[in-house]
Amino acid sequence: MASLFKEFLTIGTLTLIGAIYSLVGGLAPRPWAEPELAAGEIYLDDAQALNVIWLDARTYAEYETDHIPNALFFDEGEWDTGLISLMDAWLMQPRPIVVYCSSESCGTSQRIAEGLRKALPEAEIYSLKGGWDAWQN
Repeated sequence: MASLFKEFLTIGTLTLIGAIYSLVGGLAPRPWAEPELAAGEIYLDDAQALNVIWLDARTYAEYETDHIPNALFFDEGEWDTGLISLMDAWLMQPRPIVVYCSSESCGTSQRIAEGLRKALPEAEIYSLKGGWDAWQN
């Protein structure tokens, strides 16, 4: 009985040491830490590697001034028109779609991405983490 207790104590101690080492050494994410990416977000480097269709959800004036090369303008207020333009591009060559707006705090890209996921359930759709600011940096 005492040897069984010693075995459980040894296993418990080793497990605790391993868990602490993983948390302190950065091998495992801290359970209380916020995830770096929200659901449906993508980093710029990952989006560029995927050869995506870019959707600019900023104002038309901002789009006219500068935008990601080959990005399509998408006005949330003109949903049907934007959806038709997007579908034309996507049906010609299906690939992931990434929506971006001005900055990380802008919620427009996330709203549009969510709506597009409902409208095009077979498409792979993301919002760009950091928005236009990420592209400029």
